[in-house]
Formats: sequence, structure tokens, C-alpha cells
Amino acid sequence: MNEKQPEWYRELRRGPHVQPTFTREKKEAIVRQADALDRGEKRRRRGRFRLSWAAVSFVVIAVIVAVAFREDVGAPGGNGGKGLAPDSSSTVTPSPDASPSSTPIPKGQFFVIPSRQDGYLKDALPFSTEEVKKIWVKETLIPQDRMYVILQNLNGLEMTKAASADKTLSEESLIRFETADSVYRIPYDVNTNEYLLGGRRYYADDQVMLLMHGILQPDSKLAQLDRMFEQARLEMESHEGGIDDSFSYKGERLTVANKSYNEWEQLLLLRSSVQPTQLGHYYEDAVQAVGTVAEYSDGVMQLNRSIVFLDSNHATQDGLAVGMSKEEVMQKLGKPNLQLDSKWSYKIGDYLKFHLYFDHNKIKYIELSQPL
Repeated sequence: MNEKQPEWYRELRRGPHVQPTFTREKKEAIVRQADALDRGEKRRRRGRFRLSWAAVSFVVIAVIVAVAFREDVGAPGGNGGKGLAPDSSSTVTPSPDASPSSTPIPKGQFFVIPSRQDGYLKDALPFSTEEVKKIWVKETLIPQDRMYVILQNLNGLEMTKAASADKTLSEESLIRFETADSVYRIPYDVNTNEYLLGGRRYYADDQVMLLMHGILQPDSKLAQLDRMFEQARLEMESHEGGIDDSFSYKGERLTVANKSYNEWEQLLLLRSSVQPTQLGHYYEDAVQAVGTVAEYSDGVMQLNRSIVFLDSNHATQDGLAVGMSKEEVMQKLGKPNLQLDSKWSYKIGDYLKFHLYFDHNKIKYIELSQPL
């Protein structure tokens, strides 16, 4: 029996394959939707990429600013992070427009305190004398060719033998020793010829005494002697003739007031009528003893191994005295064994022991010396 089929049943039997549902219009709609989604994703990716680069740039700028600020401020104390010397007197204030790299670093300044109080000073110093580049006395720079006077004294000073019993300096002047990276300071008293080292005082030698008088008391008699001695030393360095050893003089002709150096030395020890003025003490390394520089009222000055006649009170056997000319010296005494512009020296035996110093062609000083 054939019953009539409902309409919905007939449609069901045809199925979706009989009448297509994925039409062209639907395809194009899907493609359009997919393309829109793809464009949106790309825009989101570009936004995230731009955000990442902005974050990196911010971090880089922050680091640069921090580094620049650190270089400008520096470590505690300023000066671009460079530490200053321990002595407050060495502080340098840079100009407002000076960059840290162009500001000079001040040298450390230290008072010399020996590491011990016996033995040679050179072994107790905080620096080696070979390291010294410059020496200053107050504001005076010691010439390079005279630095040896002070440096040699520091090396040869035996602290036990050169020690002074005095407690304080009457007039303090600083001697400054400049090395490559530091400045070392030693107080010095020109009136007593003493160094102050670590609370104790020590006598300098006679050469330092003359040098320091030339700097600190330029009008004194010791300063005048220093200038004459130094002029002769410089002339000797450039002298080409040397010493003429082909002849020598009899000892009695080269005496003053008929006394040799040894006789004058004994006389000065016993003198009571002519009281000396003590100009200061000195330490002599050769004998490791302290001596005295003294001036007597009759124009005689006693130095270390030297007796100098300052005026015409005393004359030689031939009548030579202070104030005579070179021509008179040549006539009365004769040719010297060593002839410089400012100094003529004469031999007695094997040594030059009699010396005439000239200023403007006139005898300035007569000296009897005792060679080492």
C-alpha cells in the first residue's frame, strides 16, 4: 500500500548533497572575513613591536644619563672621582668651566718623620734622595747644580752624632723635596743651622749653612762668602787649564800674620782678648762631630777646615792683604797654581792651601784651608 509521503520527508531524502549549501556568495564572505582577521593581527603585532623598541630606548637613555651623572659628580670629595692628597694644604679648587680630566691632581705633602732615631738619616727617610726632582726653600727653587749640597748632607747625617739638645726652632723655614708624586717637608732654622725631624733637631753641615744663609739672609757675611765660593766652583767646572803642578811655594810665604792654618786653629781655641760671635753649629760627616762657625772682631772667621780673613788687619809675609789688586799680587807673590777669574790658589807641598778671592779685581778674602 502506497501512502503519500509528507513533504518534509521528501526533502530529507534529497539530503544536503542534492541542493548545495556552500554557495559562491558564502565563500566570498568567508574569504573577506579571514582577510579582515589577518589584517587586524598584523596591526596588533606592529603595535607590540613599536612598544618593545620604545621600552629598550627608554632603558638605554636612562643608563646614559646615570653614567654621565656619575662622571660629573665623582666619588665623595669631588674632583671627578679622583682622590685628593692627605694633606689639606694640597687641596685645589678647579675653575667652574674646568672638566674633571683637565684638573691637575695635587701632590701629597708630608712632614718628614724618620723611621728611627739612630744610624744614617738616608736609611730612615720616607723617600730616596735619588728620587728628588726639585728642592724649594720657602718660595726659592734651589738650582739643580746645588741640590747636591742638601741631598749629600741628608745622606751623610748620622742622627746620633748630629743630634741637638735644643727643643724648639727659633725661626722655622720649610725645605720642600719634590718627587714624582709627593712633596716632603723638613723645617729648618737658619739661625742655628738645624733640621727638625720627628720632634728632634739635628745639625746640618757647613755647606748647607752657607747655602741657606745665601737664600734666607742674603745680606749676611756668610751669604757673601757663599756667593764667592759658588762663583769659584762654577768657574772651576768650566776651567780648561787645570792646576799647574810644576811648582809650589814655601810654607812661610803663604802664612797670614806669620801663622799657618794649624797655628791659627790653635790660637783661636785659646783666644780670650777677642771674643767670637758664634754664627751657628754644623755637623761634619768626615769626623762625625759638631763644630762651630765663629766670627772674631778683628776680621777673622773660622769655618769648617777653613780660616777666612775678611779685612786688612792681617797680611802675608809679602804684605798681601784684603783690598789689593791682582797686579799687586802678581808682583809681590807671583803666579798661582790655579788661576780663575774670581779665585787664585797656591800650593804648599802637594795641596792647594792658600787662596785669594777677587771682587772687581781686588782681594775680597784671604783663605787658609786644611785639605781633607
